Amino acid sequence: MTKILLITDKNKHDEALEKGLRLYGYDIVTTDQSRDWTLLVSNEHPCVILVDMDTPGVNGWQVIKALKTSRTTWLIPTIAISDQSVEGKLLLQAGFDSYFRKPVFLKYLLMRIDVLINNEAATYQKHSVAPTVQLTSRTERKSQTTSYCEQPSNQTTVVYIEDNPADSRAMARILQGAGYSYTNIANSLQALPQLLECKPQLIFLDLVMPMANGYELCAQIRRISAFSQTPVVIVTNNDGIVDRVHAKFVGASGFLSKPIEEHRVLRIVNKHLNSFQALQNSSIDRSFSILERLRSIKIGARSRQDFNK
Repeated sequence: MTKILLITDKNKHDEALEKGLRLYGYDIVTTDQSRDWTLLVSNEHPCVILVDMDTPGVNGWQVIKALKTSRTTWLIPTIAISDQSVEGKLLLQAGFDSYFRKPVFLKYLLMRIDVLINNEAATYQKHSVAPTVQLTSRTERKSQTTSYCEQPSNQTTVVYIEDNPADSRAMARILQGAGYSYTNIANSLQALPQLLECKPQLIFLDLVMPMANGYELCAQIRRISAFSQTPVVIVTNNDGIVDRVHAKFVGASGFLSKPIEEHRVLRIVNKHLNSFQALQNSSIDRSFSILERLRSIKIGARSRQDFNK
């Protein structure tokens, strides 16, 4: 049974949340300011940690800092639950893998927990995910492709997973102007099936998005064999040494700092696409070498058979 640690003061909202999670088969362990949550994490080994940022006596910012600086807990997915006063970007930058506003809709929390614990395929089979509806102008819709990919067979495809229309337009202008096929995926929860449909040669991935963390999504992309060698570039406003180490750990190929600027984008595209092409050519050469070797062995065996006759 999947175990979830809920750090809360057990108010009515959190009690309802706890009951709902139990109904769906999760093993819930709760704690408040009167107990040492660090001992619970060590003893219970939860798969996911939910932190109510409004819990008296427990500083949510200190909780996430302690979790992410410990070797034994920094990989445990952690979700913040807060009111509207806390900016979501700050929660993600602090290290939370996701966040929810009060009151929490159980359906979406369950969906998010599945994404964090299981692979993406299991998540889409278990829950029906409604796409995020965005009100955009006709020009914005023209530059965004969120449900399918259309590109000429001889064109290199670049995907940008980004929910910000302005950044998507900037990336589209640069890449399409350079002759690349460009696709934007605005809904991070639907990124994996759309990537499998597009089969891009390069992926740009925004670090901070609602409902998803760029690090986590990058790790999920790397678990798909089709994308094990595909360059994945993290796009962010914050590219300190800690962020770079974290990105390398989950398999990212590089970093692109915002704002989106043409010379930096094209430099990264040229660098990673050339490396990717060289890797593919090397793999093809090895395949041909193996085939030629097998062919020569087969011909040699046939010649010996003819000689014996």
